Parts: sequence; structure tokens; C-alpha cells
Amino acid sequence: MAQLVLTGQIQGQTTTLCNFTISIDGGSPVPPDTVVLDQSIFTIPDADAQIDINAAALDQTKYGTLTAHLGIDATGTITPTFPAGTSNWPPPTITSSAVGQTVMMTVFFSPLRDATEQARLSLAQTGNDYPGSPPAPTPGDMSFRAPGVALPPTNYSPLPPATDATFIASPPIASGKIQVETRTVAPSGETVVLQIPGVTAPQLVAVHWPADVPRDPGASPAPFLIYFHSGMAQNSPTFYDDPRDRHDQTTNQTYPFGWDYQFFGLLNYLRYIDDPFLTNPFAKGLALQIEGSGRNVVLVLPLMRVANTPCDEVVSFADAVFLQEYLPEIQAFMFRRRGNFQFGPIGRLGMASFSSGHAALTCFLGDTNNQAHPLYLDTLQEIYLFDPHADLVSETLPPLTQVTAWAARGTSGTKNARLYTQNDPAQLAPLLAQLGVTGGVAPFHAQTPDGRKSLTSLPLAAWNSLATQLGSGVPYANTGQVHQVMSALMLTDALRRSEF
Repeated sequence: MAQLVLTGQIQGQTTTLCNFTISIDGGSPVPPDTVVLDQSIFTIPDADAQIDINAAALDQTKYGTLTAHLGIDATGTITPTFPAGTSNWPPPTITSSAVGQTVMMTVFFSPLRDATEQARLSLAQTGNDYPGSPPAPTPGDMSFRAPGVALPPTNYSPLPPATDATFIASPPIASGKIQVETRTVAPSGETVVLQIPGVTAPQLVAVHWPADVPRDPGASPAPFLIYFHSGMAQNSPTFYDDPRDRHDQTTNQTYPFGWDYQFFGLLNYLRYIDDPFLTNPFAKGLALQIEGSGRNVVLVLPLMRVANTPCDEVVSFADAVFLQEYLPEIQAFMFRRRGNFQFGPIGRLGMASFSSGHAALTCFLGDTNNQAHPLYLDTLQEIYLFDPHADLVSETLPPLTQVTAWAARGTSGTKNARLYTQNDPAQLAPLLAQLGVTGGVAPFHAQTPDGRKSLTSLPLAAWNSLATQLGSGVPYANTGQVHQVMSALMLTDALRRSEF
């Protein structure tokens, strides 16, 4: 008889917090013959057998049960098969001796689930949750949100390219004018949507992993950028009476797979829909902006939820302890998809926020427990604020205050902080002075001598002038339009100035 030796790993460590059973030729599940330390040992036939393996974590909510199958033919050849779309099992190690074969297998438990296909299908323009359904002015019509875009998309990944699209130039300002260029950019790599069971929010995160960030065995820790999108509550009917923009009417019954959440919270941030300056600045093209920057960093886009407070919208991602655990889990999940089963810390970390997403970032930066945590003090090295509020300096001050405090703590000598705003820089001068940044005549870019802290002032008049020059279909005649275009273009500039 042969032996099957099973081992489990959680967070890169061999664990006893799981139970193994096997079924032979469709029979009843049987426990191991022997458990030695952390290994479960079974006796299996030498040949002509079908073996189903169940690995059940003790914490079912977090890790669930994983399965695998071994087919053994009449010659004793062993063929493993695993459920489609999973990468929790590396190939078995098989050795032979005088007493028979030994098959050794390790299962890697993960608190993450691949929800990409469910997210894709959730973008279908059907059902009561689809915001084009009654009582919208034109039932079933959301073409004004995504002109020419097939929904649901045929594939979630790869994301579509931007052809002859507007990108911010380098430098972004010259001779007192905003500078742009026309480029064709195709996002490389892989984009997935991952589900986090057992948490309030975010229950989903989109991850864009550029092709030039290594994942193969031996890869270095990957750099990460967490991007907090605009808050969800401001677009629910409780706050904004437009049924086309409803999310879940604060009941959370459609979170996280409701159409509104999927489109406004994920897809609209990942890709461009037409030109981001000339036509549609509401689509942010974060993956394309990363590609256009020439910097290699993994994007993590948490899907926030409608809630009563900004911190309740983001919950777990405002907790350094949670991020310290789950960012390496995201890295390990994506590594395993390339046959790399190593587990370890991530590399350089950045955070960015747009609009009311600044409040979610402030929840993280303002938490006193976080402020004593190594992830806050040392791992987090880049922060970018994209127009924290279109026209209220009072709303820009809280995140800027927290960024200023963060920049002075921990490994402060290597931290980068960027603010992109249409606010009057003079009203932010006291805080900017703490960062060592002195403003000028808008539009302008000002930075510290070492280039690590900067302010880019991009007022409405400068965007309006550029729109007139280029014949933009968006006139940039109000602060709301400028608010949108800044996040649609300026991540490219922040990353160019980064150390990713």
C-alpha cells in the first residue's frame, strides 16, 4: 500500500488548525491513520483508485474547505487534479521506496476568494438593481454612463487599452499652463476581484497586478498602492435623490455585488470610458494611469459600502493590523497563480484618495492605534491626495493635517506626500509650511528641495483654458468637472514622482 501525507499552511506557516479526510472510490470520508505533529498520514491503494481529498480549516468562515483529487491508474501513475480557478495546491511530491510510494501534498489556506466572474456578471444591465430600470427617466438606458461599452464586459481582464487618449505630460505645468499629451496605453498584467469573507467592509477588492511586477518563484516583495475611491453614501437616495445613482438605499441588501457598486465602485475606476479629458473624466483609468506612469506597483481598490460614517464605509481597511495581515495574503494569492507558493511581507506601500475618499484615508491615518503600528510608521511610504474636496478648503485640511503628522513619524526621511488641489493654496499655507512646501501663482507645482513633498495647484481657469485650446467636449466651467478630471489624470504624475 502507498501513503498519502497531507499538510496545511496558513500565513506561510505549517498549521494544525485544519482537519483532513479522504474518500476512496466514492466511499465514505475517512480520517487519517496517523497524525504526526502537523502531518496527516493516510494509507491509499498502490494502483487503480480515485481519491478525493478534503481539507477543512477550523475557521470555516475565514478559510473554508479546500478539495483536490488524485487518480491512480493500474500502473501506479498518480495524476492530481484541482478545482478550476484555484491555486491552493502545488503539485505533489512523490517518492518511491521498497515499501511503496509516498505522496506528499500541502494545501495553502487563504482568506480570499476569486470573485472576478461574479463581479463581471453583476454588471449585466438587467434586474431591479440595475439603475436604468424604473423609475429612471429612461428605463434600461445607462448609455450616458458608459457610451459604447458592452456590459457585462466579455472579460474582466485584460482591461481595454486607451487609444490616442489624453494623458498628463511631464512636467504637468510649464509656462503657467497645464500640459497634456496624446498616448496609446494598454494595461498589462492581470486584474481580479477578490472577496474577503467574514468582514463588514470592504467585502471586495479589485487588484490590478502589472506584468512587470514579478510573481514567479523567487520574486521580491511587491509594491502596493491602496486607492480609496469616493464615498458611496453621498450617492444613495438618502443623500442624493437620483434613482440612477442609487446604491443600496442604506439597506446593504445589494452590497457588494449590486450593479451600482460594481460599476461606480470598481469598473469606473479601473478603466477609461472614452477620453478622460475630452469626453469622460468620470472614468478614472487607474490601471492605465499606472501603466502610463512607467512605475510598477500593484493597485488595490477596496469597494466601500453605503454607511452612516466614512469609517463605517471602509471598516477593515482603516485598521493597520488588518492590512498587515491581508496585504501579504493578496500578494500570496497572486503569487500562487504563477506557481509561486512563497509567503512574506509586501514591499513599499502607498495610499491615495480621491474626493470624499479622503475621509476613509483619514480614518486610517487618524487612528491612534494605527499611529503606533509599523505599517503606518515604516511600510507606508507614499500618500497622494487628489482634490480632497472640490471647493471647500475646510474639507481639505483634515487629511492634509493627518498626512503632515504621518510624514514626520517613523522612517520620515524616505516618505513622499503629494497634494493635487484646485483650492486656493494660500489658505493651506500653514500646513504646507509644515511639509516644507511654499506655493506660487496658480497653476504651479511646488516641492521640497528633495522632491519628496509637493503641491500641484490646478485651478478651474487653467483647465478651462486647456479645454478651449483642445476643443474638449467637457468645458471645465465648474469645480465639479475639474474635480473629476484631476483624479482621471494626475495619478500618472504622482507615480512618476514616486519611488515605486
